[in-house]
Amino acid sequence: MVPKYIVLKGKINEDILSGVYPLDSKLPTEVELAQIYNVSRSTVRQALELLVNDGIISKKWGSGNTVISKNDSSKKSTVMLLLPEIKSLAAANLIEDISTTLLKEGLTVECHETVQQLSIEREHLSTMLTEIYCGLIISPALSGLPSTNSDIMHQLLKRQLPIIFLESAPSGIYNTTVVASNCYDKGYQMARRFINSGKKALGGIFLRDSASSIASFSGFVDAIRDAGLSICDSCFLWCNSVDPVGINTRSSAFINKFLKQALELVDVVYLDDDRISTDSAFPVATCPLELSKSLGKETARAFLELKKNGNTKSIAIPYH
Repeated sequence: MVPKYIVLKGKINEDILSGVYPLDSKLPTEVELAQIYNVSRSTVRQALELLVNDGIISKKWGSGNTVISKNDSSKKSTVMLLLPEIKSLAAANLIEDISTTLLKEGLTVECHETVQQLSIEREHLSTMLTEIYCGLIISPALSGLPSTNSDIMHQLLKRQLPIIFLESAPSGIYNTTVVASNCYDKGYQMARRFINSGKKALGGIFLRDSASSIASFSGFVDAIRDAGLSICDSCFLWCNSVDPVGINTRSSAFINKFLKQALELVDVVYLDDDRISTDSAFPVATCPLELSKSLGKETARAFLELKKNGNTKSIAIPYH
C-alpha cells in the first residue's frame, strides 16, 4: 500500500501542474492543506518535505511554502554554466575544470554561450524559473554595466538556488559568492612593469562594459599615482565589448586614430583586452588575462560548499 504522504505529494503536484497553485504563489498552511485534502498534519508535513527535495516548492521559516517549479522530472543534478564565450582555450580549460570537479560529486554541467548578449542570457536564466536545476555558475554578460536580468537573478536567489558569479555580480545583487581573478593586480603589475623599464608617461585602452577591465584600470592608474607620475586623461580610451547599432568603438580605424594622437603625449599605450585590434606599427603593449588554472577548480569547490552549507566566501585568484 502506498503511504498517504506519497499520495498527497502527488495530489499537490497535480494541482501545481493544473494551475491551482501557480508559480511563485504561496501554498496554503499545513493546517489548511490538512483540511483541503482530509489528511493529518503530519502527512502534510511529510508530503511537503518530498516536494522540497524535488525542487517543486521552497520552504522558508516564517514565510511558508512557495511554488518554484511545475516539473518534478527535473535537472536536479545539473548545474547551468553561462559564459560570454566558450571558444577560447582559457574558457575551454575553465569549463573542463568545473565539469571534472563537479562530476566527481555526481553533478553534470550544461554550458551555454551568451556572446555578451543580455537577451540570450535572459533566455537561459528564464529556463531556470520552470526547470529544476541544481545551481548556476554565471559570468554575467556586459559585467561592467547594470544588468537587465537582475530581476531573474533575484528570483533564483530568493529560491535559495546556489549561484556562483564569475568575475563580478551585477549591481544591486548583494551577499553573493564571487570567484574572480584579481584584475586590479593585473593592471597594477602591468603599469609597474612599464615604469620599471623607464616609461614615465602611460596611456591605456580598456573596456567600459567589463568589470574585470574596470578593475584593471583602477590598478593601472593607482600604480602611476604611487610612482609619483602624472596621469594624462586624454590618453585613456574606453571601448565596448559589444557596440550599439551604428557605432564601432573597437574598429581599427577608431583605435588607430586615438593611438596616433595619444602616442604624441605618452611613451606607451597598454591594451587591456586582446580583442582590441590595432595597427602593428604602433608601440602598444598587451597582456590578456589568462584564466588561472585554479579558477575552474576554485569555482567548483565554492559551488559545492555553497550547496552544502548555504553560504561561502568570495574568492580572488592572485594574478601573476
